[in-house]
Amino acid sequence: MNENNVQFDMDQKGVSASQTIMNQSRVPGMAAWLVRKGIIKNESSAKSALIGIVFTDFIIAAIIIYLFVLR
Repeated sequence: MNENNVQFDMDQKGVSASQTIMNQSRVPGMAAWLVRKGIIKNESSAKSALIGIVFTDFIIAAIIIYLFVLR
């Protein structure tokens, strides 16, 4: 087997071929939903808000574990 014929297309930066062929949005579903509903103005702010929500959830979970499980 000749391994020298392997080629990678690095121009898409993680976008799957089906998204490129179907001309689908590259914005994650929840971020696009937040923008569509008018809750957040643009995609980058929506992504930041979702990361903040996940971080807050981890902090709340850690507090609950500490107070109710480890004590």
